Order: sequence, then structure tokens, then C-alpha cells
Amino acid sequence: MIGAIVHRHRAEVGGVDVPWGLVLAVTVTYVVARAAGLVTRVGGAWFALGWAIALMAQQYSPGGSYLVASDWVGWAFTAGSLGGIVVAVVRRNRLAA
Repeated sequence: MIGAIVHRHRAEVGGVDVPWGLVLAVTVTYVVARAAGLVTRVGGAWFALGWAIALMAQQYSPGGSYLVASDWVGWAFTAGSLGGIVVAVVRRNRLAA
């Protein structure tokens, strides 16, 4: 869940905020889910379950989540990472017959 911390990072380039942490967190989440699927057939699904449990644990903790806020960046992190995991799990391996 390092992505929960990194997704808030951004840089200003030419007067425009670039959410590089958000892009990095979503990309790495996809890559890890894809790699888990290559290790074992249901690895991506297990990764998705663990990711969802960790994210829900933050939301339902007594003090709420200090890492994933309910703003556009937090929702983009949640939706983008979940979408990346779904694509990694559903995507068929090219090496499979």
C-alpha cells in the first residue's frame, strides 16, 4: 500500500500540476497484479483481494483514512488502481494456449 502514500505527490511543470505519484501508483499496481497472475493462475485475483482489504481497512479504521482522501486524487487512485487490477486479472496471457 505504498501507493496510498505516493499517489498524493505532484510536481509543477510550466504552471500545471502533474500528479506523477498518481500515475506511478496506478501503473505499479497494474504491473504487480499482472506479475502475480504470471506466478500463479489466480495470483492477480488474490492480489486484488488483498488490495481491496487493505484499502477498506483504511476507510473503516476508527480515525478514518489519512492516506486516501475523498477528493479527486483519492478517487482517481482508487478507481485507477482497481481498473488496473481488473484489466490485469481479465487480460489473457499471450503465452497460454
